[in-house]
Amino acid sequence: MEGRTWEMNLRLFPGHVLAGLLALCVALPAHADSTGVTATSIKIGFIGSLTGPAAIWGSGNLAGAALAFEQQNEAGGVNGRKFEWVSIDDESSAPKGIAGFNRLVQTEQVFAVIGPSASAVGVPMKSVLASSNVPVIIPSFSSPDMTEPVIRNVFRTGTLNDRMQGRAMVNYLVGVLKFDRVAIMRQSDQYGATGTAAITARLKELGKAPVAVETFNASDTDVTSQVLHLRSADPQAIVVYGYPAASAIATRQIRELGIKAQILGSSATSNQNYPEMVGKVGIGAKFVVAGNSLPESDDKPMADFRAAFQKRYPDLTRQGRPATSDVLGYGAAKNVIEALRRAGKDLTRENFMAALETFDGFDSGVTLPTYLSSTNHEGNSLMRIAIITPELTREILPGSFDAK
Repeated sequence: MEGRTWEMNLRLFPGHVLAGLLALCVALPAHADSTGVTATSIKIGFIGSLTGPAAIWGSGNLAGAALAFEQQNEAGGVNGRKFEWVSIDDESSAPKGIAGFNRLVQTEQVFAVIGPSASAVGVPMKSVLASSNVPVIIPSFSSPDMTEPVIRNVFRTGTLNDRMQGRAMVNYLVGVLKFDRVAIMRQSDQYGATGTAAITARLKELGKAPVAVETFNASDTDVTSQVLHLRSADPQAIVVYGYPAASAIATRQIRELGIKAQILGSSATSNQNYPEMVGKVGIGAKFVVAGNSLPESDDKPMADFRAAFQKRYPDLTRQGRPATSDVLGYGAAKNVIEALRRAGKDLTRENFMAALETFDGFDSGVTLPTYLSSTNHEGNSLMRIAIITPELTREILPGSFDAK
């Protein structure tokens, strides 16, 4: 009966008015979607690698984000609402990431999701993330597939994507250090493949090609044969593009087998305990940093974050944390908090995403400023270089490189 009444009432409206009403009805669900929001709370989901090869990234993203939300709750929340959050471990597995994300969206009914934390997990989840229409904020995984071209509901903060990073690494090695012979040691998954493709493409633009490309698995403990192949290519520089543990093994064996080439690690090797993992043979090795300062820096915003982190997580502190992954998670949550503030009390997913697109250099205090718009969901395009010192500490070198 209600359906027939609606049909009869439609006849009372002129055609152009009716068309407008129908368009409004179609648009309302997307614009009015406030799932996960009550008058006093907002529910955020987290999906990340809390175990498995990418655990340093997932556990760090969660620890940093949770700290930021706890601090905001203590300050009264945002627009009268306090945070609730639920986390799911994807175990560094794409199928488990898909299942976990669906659980967050369909069962937990979260408003937005932070994560995933690793490219090898996140890229196979692309269509699931995009079709959900749930805002997704990526703190650390760096595949450009998620942001190029723009996906309406997916945003990246903090880290530099692999296409930009690969270009910037070549610009540094060839343009600044004037090396002609560049080799690549890369992880065998999506993360290593994407970075290597970007490096190779930029070298080609400069009339060059890698003198060698060798592959390792994230779980490998010995890459001697690959390193011997590299040695025969006589490189001046070797880009090591992989997760910290395997990259540290590669770096050690490169030096132990007598190769003196400059080593430049991808941003995945920028965690705080990397120099200790590499050891004395890694002195002078460099790595990419997507930040103005390191977690151990005495800069006030970072020092304040570190003090709060170490008070909140004494067990992680004993492991040498906070690390870069913790910083990126904290920065991502700060971006979420600011977008919620800008979206106002009448909160929907649509106006939250629109608020993110107003970021024109938002400063979280610990990550590089975020620039987002309707045509750009890649929050950062800058890269800095750090080096392992003789004291096995880390030092950021002067200058930064825009990877656009």
